[in-house]
Amino acid sequence: MDLAREARHDDARTVERASDDERLLDAKVLVALGDLDGAEREVEARLEEVPDDLTALNLVAKVKHMKGELSQAIACWAQLHARSPHNELALMRLASIMQLARDPEKHAGEFLALQHSQLAKSPALSLELVEAFRHLLARRFDEAHATCDRLARKHEPKDRDLYKLCVIAKAWIAELSGQLDVARDVLEGLGKERGFETDTDRVLSLARVYERSGDAVHLAKAVHIHQFLDRSFEKLSAQARLAALCRKLGRVVEAEAHERRFEIAFERRMHRPSRVEIARAASRRYLPLGRLRAIRPSTDPAGDLPDARSRALHAFLSGDEASALAHFEHASDLIDRKYLADLRGRAGDGDAAVEPFLQTLREDPSDEHVLSFLLSHWEGSRDPRIAEALASAPDAVGARVQEALDRALRSTPRRAALWHWSGAMLAMAGDATTAARHRDRAQALEEAQRRDSSPVGRVLAAAVYRFVGKGKGLIHQIWADRKPAPPGRGGFLHAEDILGNVTPEMRHAVRNTFFAVREYARSRFPHRTTDILDYDYAYKVTKEDEPSGGLSAGLPTALAFLSVFLQTPVPQDMAFSGVVIADAHDVLVVRAIAEAEYKVKGAYHRNLRAIVLPADNRHELAQNQQVPRAVCDELVRYAGAFDEAITLTFGSGIWLD
Repeated sequence: MDLAREARHDDARTVERASDDERLLDAKVLVALGDLDGAEREVEARLEEVPDDLTALNLVAKVKHMKGELSQAIACWAQLHARSPHNELALMRLASIMQLARDPEKHAGEFLALQHSQLAKSPALSLELVEAFRHLLARRFDEAHATCDRLARKHEPKDRDLYKLCVIAKAWIAELSGQLDVARDVLEGLGKERGFETDTDRVLSLARVYERSGDAVHLAKAVHIHQFLDRSFEKLSAQARLAALCRKLGRVVEAEAHERRFEIAFERRMHRPSRVEIARAASRRYLPLGRLRAIRPSTDPAGDLPDARSRALHAFLSGDEASALAHFEHASDLIDRKYLADLRGRAGDGDAAVEPFLQTLREDPSDEHVLSFLLSHWEGSRDPRIAEALASAPDAVGARVQEALDRALRSTPRRAALWHWSGAMLAMAGDATTAARHRDRAQALEEAQRRDSSPVGRVLAAAVYRFVGKGKGLIHQIWADRKPAPPGRGGFLHAEDILGNVTPEMRHAVRNTFFAVREYARSRFPHRTTDILDYDYAYKVTKEDEPSGGLSAGLPTALAFLSVFLQTPVPQDMAFSGVVIADAHDVLVVRAIAEAEYKVKGAYHRNLRAIVLPADNRHELAQNQQVPRAVCDELVRYAGAFDEAITLTFGSGIWLD
């Protein structure tokens, strides 16, 4: 069996396993549809049944991230991080020890967090190893190795895990100091000891050393290690590494197969449903066909379609509406009749869809998708069949529909659609006063949703949250606002008006960016900034239980201030990261950031449309092994100057308004 065929075979088995639980599959599709509350109910029910389901916990984290409930998302990630069976825990612990040796004051918090977690067995040993890393930082390599050897001998008869940590510390110190042959000998020697032959920490460290060696023999050995990790743990990073290694070895066909598998595995880990999965979920519950087709499915072609309905839905999603219609015209189940009515409505014959939908609503008065179609059609046509069927007489279907709406309103009172539907139902029943009140409530909620979806001064910033050395892409909000000042005497951002948990460095950077963007806006948009000095301004960073720092928030901060100056809303399906430098009062440039790949990963996890990053990061992202190249091509937009970022954000029309 060739590698490409084997990859497809393995992917099919994985999809089959992942799809065994219907709740998780339904939740994944509901997330793609934007029904986060429905998805959350499904996945939490799954966790009640199987509390240790890491896939369900990962999906909860995605839902919380998308809803902006960042503290809860981070709590889920922390659990996943601690419970993952294949993290490189030894290196993470050693990294925190080295950071402590480099800067005790700055990194003491992260060190203590790790030592009090279940990942560390002996804080005392960690403090002893600080000495070895201090020798490393002072370039006293022999003393660093001797310290690791002494500690290894001390712990070998007592605790094999602590002994292993000391040996891996010696190998890592050798690797960092460029002594790759020493690092290889140490790790290969550890592998000859009983119990460490397939130890994850050891083999991952050895694979990294083999890769750095660079010759064909050692690269081939690294390939074997990552193949083992892929077979044993289905480790996501193994496919990325295998693709890069095979390219270095000139094995292009294998590299392309691994890249394909990496893309599919990445999309699966990020819970993007495939077309097969969408069809399977939609075969169990009616979901509007137009919304299903709007989902951007993953590229995974694998999976089984177990019944005729799912095959018909898959045909529809693939563009073959005729085959789908042929199936549903000859099926009689309730859900099939809903899809038949939907297909007729999509064909432009809304009147023909009314009676089939009304019949299904009589059998299932709680289906809000059917109700939505009927009420929308009634508002446009005043079709008497709908008004008659939804009348509020005790024996009519309308009474049962209203009961279902009342229950839904009590559980989710912030959903504008429910108030709108209830108002329409009450209007049909002749209760004009209550209907008007419900419609007013719906209108207020819709206006709030429009403001939230396109607000002035609110920008999504891409950041990296660190779990004891391991990065996690996170999308959070930055806010800018203004308040009236005496005419012509404002135009300032006072230090006390920078809110949130920000470092002194970032506080200074925010004020610097504010003044740069203020002068830029007055120069580039003079006709829209005549009142810029009639206000004072405020700024806030969310996620304030952790300090925010660094300069990469410069670009989202600059756009937040510009949004307020121009009173122009910022799209909420885009994130930003970049260092902003003022070359002149009317020339701002965007410079490179660190850890761009994690930020792209965070934007993809949040299901955003795009992320804008510095053009200087383009080459780095093309070579990264965290995010597939196809995902970067789909998601990332690049800007080398603030002018370009403005056009990407607001459209080219901003320069003509």
